[in-house]
Order: sequence, then structure tokens, then C-alpha cells
Amino acid sequence: MTEILNGTPIADMVMASLKTRVEELKQHDINPHLFLVQVGKNEAVETYVRAKIRRGAKIGIRVSHQILDENITYDDLKDEIGRVAGRDDVNGIMIENPLPKHLDFFKAVENIPYYKDVDGMTPTNQGMINLRNEFLTPATAASVTEILKGMNLPAGTTASIINRSPVVGKPLAMMLLNRDYTVTVCHSKTKDIKSLSRNSEVLVTAVGIPNFIDRSFVTEKSIVVDVGINPVQDTIRGDANYEELFGYVRAITPVPGGVGPITATLIMENTVRATEFQSLQGKR
Repeated sequence: MTEILNGTPIADMVMASLKTRVEELKQHDINPHLFLVQVGKNEAVETYVRAKIRRGAKIGIRVSHQILDENITYDDLKDEIGRVAGRDDVNGIMIENPLPKHLDFFKAVENIPYYKDVDGMTPTNQGMINLRNEFLTPATAASVTEILKGMNLPAGTTASIINRSPVVGKPLAMMLLNRDYTVTVCHSKTKDIKSLSRNSEVLVTAVGIPNFIDRSFVTEKSIVVDVGINPVQDTIRGDANYEELFGYVRAITPVPGGVGPITATLIMENTVRATEFQSLQGKR
């Protein structure tokens, strides 16, 4: 029988813990504040923004949202990020992706102080993962480790990641290495991905193609963590063909309901962690 790796119970437990931590901060007149920067109108982005605002409100985190003109220059965006970063009342900053084509997301992120980078995208936060110092980590990558933590897998467990982006694949590979996994990172130029995937106990997929992962990628012992979020007609599909794999693999995350709820919650955890760090270090 396939185990369904539902992320909602994990997210709920984290939220309960965060609520307590926020209440403790507020007892010292410290009010966590997350600031979301969006460039240009984008309904899909704004849907996620509203979800973050609602999630923050549940545990007492203030979430602000600013939409900048889609034609803004990089220099003006840099100045705006610097202005927000300089505010003592802002503890976390997140640039909503995607940006217009004339702007480089990762270049823009470099203007956020590492201790306010709740998306975990700055070179400092990415680099600290390599040194086993997981301060503010990319939420999607971290959500995968939270899912796997509940499996109680032994040291040396093999894992294949089909993604090499700084958002998921690269940080996740290092985070799994930090947890004593044996990791293979696959990408579009990798030869025989199916064989590599089948020979791994854990398969993490983030390719952005609905139903891409079928039985030819897995065995009955596979644990499939599906990071894909792919709009298909009026619904959302993952990268894995859930109907085909359910009942065959050892465990699988559903989409929606698997990685997603944890990812949204870990943005809030990073905000609380950043606030706690700033209050202790005097970095405001």
C-alpha cells in the first residue's frame, strides 16, 4: 500500500510552534513583519501573495505587499529594495518571482541583507548551507527535508533530484548531504535519468511538466516527492502521474497538499527566525 505523504499535518504543527514564538516576541514589543515586493501585475503571483497574507495573519505576522511598475529599471528596483531593507520595522523581504524579462531575479535578490532574505536566495544564505549552517534556507527545498524527516530513513539513503536550480535542486542537494543522504542531481543533459531514478530510494522531481514521472522512473520501493506545480485546465497537477504511481510506489506526495502547504509555512518560519536573529544581534 502506498503511503500518502500529506504536508498539511506537518504545516499545522509548524504553524502552532510559530504562533507561540511570535507571541513571545510580541511580549518584548517585537512584531515580525514580512515585506513582499512584486514587479508588475500578475494574478497568479497575487494569489500566492494573498495566501501568504492569510497565513501570516493566523500567527500574528504582519505581511505587507508592494507592487512596482513593470517597467521599473534595475537601478530603481535596487534603490527600492534598499529603502525597504533599511526600515527597522521590516524583518523579512521577499521578491515575488517571476520578474519582467528585463530584470534578473537573482541579481535583484543580492540587494537584500542576508538576515532579511526569507526566501533563502542570497549568495550568503545559499553558501551557508554548504557549511552546514542552515539559517534562512529556500522554503521549497526545506519542505522536502521536512517531508523526508517523517520517514525516518537511515543514513546513506540514496536520493535523485531532477532539478538543478538555486531554488530547489542545488540547495536541496546540499541539505540532503548535510543529513547523510547519498545524492544524485539530474538535469536536462543527464543521460539515462530513468535508470538513475530507479536506482534511488528517494526521487524528488521539479521539472515543471505535468505527469512526467511514470512507472518507468520508479520501483515499488521508491519514495516520490513531487515539487511540481503545473496548471492543467482548472486544476493543478504535479510532475508525477499520481494515479499511475499510487498503489505502486512505497510513498508519494499529492499535488496539491504535499510539499505546498509546508513551503508556504516555512516562509513564515524564516520570517520568525530572521526576526529572532535581528532582535538578538541588533540588526534592524
